[in-house]
Amino acid sequence: MSSVSILPRGSAFTRFAMALAITKGDLSDAAEVAAGRWGPMSPAARVAKDVVGAGQLSGASGTWGSELAGGDLSAASMEFFNLVAERSIIGRMAGLRRMPLLTRAISVIGGSTSHWVGGGKPKPISALLFGDTLLPPRKVIALTVVTRELLESSDPAAEGVIRNDLIRAVVDALDVAFADPANAGVADVMPPSITNGVTPSADIQALIRDFSGDLSAAVLLMNPATAVSLSSATNPNIGARGGELVGVPVVTARSVAEGDIALVDPTGIALGEGHAAVRVTTEATVEMLDSSLQQDATDGTGTSLVSLWQSNAVGILAERAINWQTVRPGSVGYIAASSG
Repeated sequence: MSSVSILPRGSAFTRFAMALAITKGDLSDAAEVAAGRWGPMSPAARVAKDVVGAGQLSGASGTWGSELAGGDLSAASMEFFNLVAERSIIGRMAGLRRMPLLTRAISVIGGSTSHWVGGGKPKPISALLFGDTLLPPRKVIALTVVTRELLESSDPAAEGVIRNDLIRAVVDALDVAFADPANAGVADVMPPSITNGVTPSADIQALIRDFSGDLSAAVLLMNPATAVSLSSATNPNIGARGGELVGVPVVTARSVAEGDIALVDPTGIALGEGHAAVRVTTEATVEMLDSSLQQDATDGTGTSLVSLWQSNAVGILAERAINWQTVRPGSVGYIAASSG
């Protein structure tokens, strides 16, 4: 009979990352730390043993530990990133066209119609327009810097702080990249946002009138403060946590600029997700940037560098292979705050 864990979801991934950070990336020592701290049969200890058993010892690549993956770790990673999905725009937007990365797909993007046909009559065929979609893997990373005191604390609250910080870091990185119109993408690094290059509409009425996606499947995307500002006696079903406006479901995210509103048909957006991994370091020098979009080394200024070793801190880096693409023209409409 399989056991049922009473731990908060994402605990195995977080605890494994903590043990790995405490031991500076040494997997053998991390397995011992996890077994001693949470028990030899704990999920975190099983994850560490699974990775060691697979022969994936730390073997540092630069100052970061090597990429780690394994059976139990994959399950723990999936649980952790399911939590990320529940809080991210991508995870809360139902109907996205999910497809595997690096797999070419052909889909009908226009011209498909149906007909009634009488018995023995010719069957009319519409001229179809096909799209060819291939999503190469792109990697989103989220770095959480924690002190060794927090890592080694026996207070259960410390673990919750680390878990929530990791989740929030990944969610912010995904949400900004997915929705910020200023994100034009970086070749071979990061996909452009779904709103990048979309001509803004003047107001809600124009946004809906000009929208050429499937309005019955569409959602509105906006900042919680924008949703609150739209709440009124005539629009009572919208608020900081979403709801609906003019019958269209609303998804709110703090990473969307106040005043910006996107109308999105998720069925016209292809999304591919791949493996997840965790890395740790105590030796790197990291640059504290204000924008979640500034993940390419060329964006740094070198003016906010922090040495993890000198500050007695540890960097825990969670990463996920992911990519998206608007595959059906007109699937995204947009109102810019400046146009209101």
